[in-house]
Amino acid sequence: MWDKLKNTDIRVYLLMCVIVLIILLMQQCDARKKAEYDLALAGNNIAALNDTIKLTTNRLGNAQYEKRTFITSVKNLEKLNSELYQEVKAQKGQVAQLTKIVGVLSTPKPKDPIDGTTVIKGVPCDSLGGSYLTTWETLQRFDSINSRSLKAQTEIFLKNKKVEKSQTKILEDRISFDLVTGLEKKDDGYRIFVRSNYPGFAPAKISGAFIPQSDLLPPQKRKNWSLGFGPHIGLGIRVVPTPMPVWYVGIGLNYQFNLINF
Repeated sequence: MWDKLKNTDIRVYLLMCVIVLIILLMQQCDARKKAEYDLALAGNNIAALNDTIKLTTNRLGNAQYEKRTFITSVKNLEKLNSELYQEVKAQKGQVAQLTKIVGVLSTPKPKDPIDGTTVIKGVPCDSLGGSYLTTWETLQRFDSINSRSLKAQTEIFLKNKKVEKSQTKILEDRISFDLVTGLEKKDDGYRIFVRSNYPGFAPAKISGAFIPQSDLLPPQKRKNWSLGFGPHIGLGIRVVPTPMPVWYVGIGLNYQFNLINF
């Protein structure tokens, strides 16, 4: 009888050791995953610092520009890019993604000469002099969205039958253009893509940051105490008549205390 009880105690102790070992291994596994995640983020951000703007094409063959983006918390963004950090801090709400683009528009020159309406002021060809005032405008429409309209007045001053000076006053300079930008998972990181159908568009600078969701949402406070109802299965230790591990299945209301959360 004593030997049987002793063997049972040994099995109970071994079972408890196994359970503790499993918990420790799971915690170690979580720590390892977090370390690998932090290492991957660091590698991505180093690559983003060294990356340059690249001209690529999408699946439709449209030309677009791409550059790797930072993946970091707001706190670490200050160390990586102070300019983006200030942009994030300027917003009232929480920022999940930020992209800053410095673009250049090189509008093609009009193919045909620009016509205008000329108004003569004074008597330009006499000894007192005078001036010619020309109002001109042009509209370049590249498609239904992208266009440029330019309107101005040019005045030429004459004296003693010679051009003394000229001046131009811009009345309107309006550019309409589309800009498509987003974030895509590509290769081993996230990249910002920028595209426009406006002729001569090219980004001089692209910078951006993606804030992980875990840094945006408030941390969930874990409760040591929990109340639940429903079917459950578990492993316990029977005390009487002899201590031994037992499996049990049941349904009911339980209120339990968790010493370790994972």
